[in-house]
Amino acid sequence: MMTCLMLVSIAASGCFAPTTGTDEGGPGAQPPGGLFGADGGVNVGCSNPDSSPLSTLRIRVRTTPFGGRYAPKNIGAIWIETSAGAFVKTVERWGKTRARYLTRFNASSGGNVVDAITSATLGAHTTHDRTWNLADKTACEIPAGDYKVVMEHTDRDGPGTSIELPWTKGTAPLTLTPAENTYFHDLLLELR
Repeated sequence: MMTCLMLVSIAASGCFAPTTGTDEGGPGAQPPGGLFGADGGVNVGCSNPDSSPLSTLRIRVRTTPFGGRYAPKNIGAIWIETSAGAFVKTVERWGKTRARYLTRFNASSGGNVVDAITSATLGAHTTHDRTWNLADKTACEIPAGDYKVVMEHTDRDGPGTSIELPWTKGTAPLTLTPAENTYFHDLLLELR
């Protein structure tokens, strides 16, 4: 018996059944390629594919209170920019209702959180440990070059504090442990 998949707002025809190990059409066939999008992966149709063996950047930071009236509740963001300051990709944003106070993030990204990890305002400061697949906002892998991880958080109705961590994508793995900052601790960047 075949299972039909109904998609709203997507023009797709036909049905497909769960995989039974066949590569042929009919019962057991997979859905047409590209039907469901890239699911946050790297876009295979990019014009300048990078041949580097590196595929991820691990970003770790522990935030501490800025001193605002909502502390320890806080909102924040982690994103990637080129060394010249052009927005590349949001990795994480926590906070929605008061996200307008992430002034540096909003100025850089325009609020773009496509394929980013998002959550509500945090009730306390915590360690953020994220892995980014080196894909930009169009899901194309970034070319070799100089970049920076930018982090911002606030616990008040107004701008908070931010930090930039420069790094370079080359062909060799990279581990950086930047110096402690008043509001950003346990910093780590691992390019693998």
